[in-house]
Amino acid sequence: MEVATETSELTRDLAARDETLDTRATVCPLCGSKTTREFLRAPDRFHLRREIYKLMRCEDCTGVWLADPPAPGEMGLHYSEDYHRAITKSGETVAQYRWQRHRDLISRYKQSGAILDIGCSSGAFLGTMKHGWKLHGIEMERATAEKARLATGAEIFVGNAMDAPFAPESFDAITCFDVLEHVYNPREFLSQVMQWLKPGGMFFAMLPNIDAWEAKIFGSYWYGLELPRHTFHFSPKSLRRVMSSLGFCEVLMNTPAASHWDASMSYLYSAGLEKLGLEATPLSRPKRAGIPERLVRKALRMTLVKAFSTTASLAGAGGGIEAVFAKPPLSKSRKAGVPKT
Repeated sequence: MEVATETSELTRDLAARDETLDTRATVCPLCGSKTTREFLRAPDRFHLRREIYKLMRCEDCTGVWLADPPAPGEMGLHYSEDYHRAITKSGETVAQYRWQRHRDLISRYKQSGAILDIGCSSGAFLGTMKHGWKLHGIEMERATAEKARLATGAEIFVGNAMDAPFAPESFDAITCFDVLEHVYNPREFLSQVMQWLKPGGMFFAMLPNIDAWEAKIFGSYWYGLELPRHTFHFSPKSLRRVMSSLGFCEVLMNTPAASHWDASMSYLYSAGLEKLGLEATPLSRPKRAGIPERLVRKALRMTLVKAFSTTASLAGAGGGIEAVFAKPPLSKSRKAGVPKT
């Protein structure tokens, strides 16, 4: 009888937990809408792991999120040394082009002041901002943060951005490149960004575009999904919606001709090998391709992929989102200390 009672209680507890998860999964965490649906299911293709993750989509704001992400204490298992090595190498490789592009964008709106780079990695971007700026960064991984500090002289906080001790209205500019899609609670995170910005301060973001043509073509094999490390996926519409609701003013929104074609094709190739019963090499530990293969890939990137990505960008469906938002300046009445009515 006691065993039956315990079994019954366990069944009720599990049912209650599942009901809670279902409710949480069907309410959009970005806008609160209940008009949601399952978007897709896929594993961690970067490491070629088997566990399947479910993404939900809001029909109202078009935001996409991971229905039941790993707990924060477990997420570190999905950021392997191979992952950090690949990200750091990528950041250093594209520094001459990508970081220059970001610096030029920022200089259109701000030329000096205090700047915070959230997710600064080894400091490749901060290293381009040494003139006229007081540099600050946030980085989760201690060894990588130390590299950034030594390379740039920046003040680096090690840990979760929500735990950073910066005072309100500390920064003229805050940058967030390929970070927003990783956070557990974007609204809370962006509210913190708003608090840290000075009135009139600017927020610069770069992130994957879930509504990109490329994402629709590759589906669950699109590299930009990065499951389960990417807990949220934004379209220009969903990003505008959440930023506006938090009080930000849109300054710029476009979809650059970014492409994850090469990595997405690698995922498809690996899946094909596995279906044939052959061993596939995970992208986390890539083997160097031969000269003929590298030449073919380069030719495709310079022709078909470039033409496709450029066209998609012009149509507002490029692979990434480049956005600039501003914190509204204080009104004259607020500056004078008169309560706003």
